[in-house]
Amino acid sequence: MHDDRLNYVLREFIAADYVETECSEYLLTEDQDSGYTELMLYIQGENLCIARYDKKNRCGFWKREQQNGLSKCVDHAILQHTRDGWILHMIEMKGRMDNRKWFDVRLKNRASYFDMRSFCAALGIHIQAVYAYTTYAEDRFSTIENRTNPRTMAAPLGKRCIDPIREWSQGKMRVTVGLNEELVISHRAIQMERRDGVLKGELVI
Repeated sequence: MHDDRLNYVLREFIAADYVETECSEYLLTEDQDSGYTELMLYIQGENLCIARYDKKNRCGFWKREQQNGLSKCVDHAILQHTRDGWILHMIEMKGRMDNRKWFDVRLKNRASYFDMRSFCAALGIHIQAVYAYTTYAEDRFSTIENRTNPRTMAAPLGKRCIDPIREWSQGKMRVTVGLNEELVISHRAIQMERRDGVLKGELVI
């Protein structure tokens, strides 16, 4: 249940179909080339769920170049209100994960974080913490690719080299969000089960 101020903003300024009707559980889906994914999300407390976030309009002022990845976004975004403040949960759905796809996931999470901050500014709420999740069926990370791919061997001057295997295994995603400023996002990998051709799993937050 939202307070009067938030309800007013949602009713007067936000497109009616942008945010799902508030529930304690959501079936989040993604239809991609590698198959169909269904994630059952169970959530406690007040929340705002933007399902199929990647299919919806977002802020138009970003510099949408391939290099910075700001044209991308995650599949689903959820805001959860706790006693400590609002938490942003970002969910990306993949069939297979590997070194190259991890770079793509990182860019999607950063772009979505920027965009959701703008959305929250319109709602008048402040993001207190950020969590990212990636659903997957197969783990194809390779230490050999780390040694042979120049992108992971050396970073541009003044930038940190990214080790996708280390970030994936340690559950920490470090993304640049400003001059000499990094955001460390807690990341959880969710391995799905394939049942009747559908990748299925659940998440409790």
